[in-house]
Amino acid sequence: MMKEFHFSRGNLKLNKDILIWNLPAIKTCPASSPECRKFCYALKAQRSYPNCLPSRERNLEFSKRKDFVEQIVSYLKKRKETTIRWHESGDIYNSKYLESLKEIARRLPNKIFYAYTKSYYLRDFWKNIPDNLIMIQSVESRFPQLIKWEENTARVIKDESEVKPNEYLCTYGSENELKCGLECKYCMQKGRGKIHVCFIQH
Repeated sequence: MMKEFHFSRGNLKLNKDILIWNLPAIKTCPASSPECRKFCYALKAQRSYPNCLPSRERNLEFSKRKDFVEQIVSYLKKRKETTIRWHESGDIYNSKYLESLKEIARRLPNKIFYAYTKSYYLRDFWKNIPDNLIMIQSVESRFPQLIKWEENTARVIKDESEVKPNEYLCTYGSENELKCGLECKYCMQKGRGKIHVCFIQH
């Protein structure tokens, strides 16, 4: 019997003790810019691995079910992992789904959830976000005028010279690379407005 939903564990960048929930790339990214669609690494994975897109499509359909919150909470309660990343691929595709993610975090206060997102244009996006749900605004989007710079942010840059004084440069791909979620937990800090990270384009 085929599983109705799927969490993966870590990747080349993330520690294996981090669970990852993915949705279809582009299809669930209503605020994506033309540039990020052009360079979307998640879309490349869907084209390269036959099982990738069907798995993400099943997650999308499962996220629309009435019992989505209950089923995911029940599953995660049984897991030893304490950190969950929403959307290595995909994004928060509408307000109802956003509220589901908030509710999942509320019911699991001992776990950390985090997401890089371009969906901060959604109505009431910042309303009633639990402390353990870390939303990081991806600056490159269709709605740059809606970015709240006092909240968490993430930028893609081309060179280290572009790093601002208040930003942390992710070490991924560098000679001094730190394993995300193990040696570095900068993007997993509870609260709002603490995280300002940038990534070298790769």
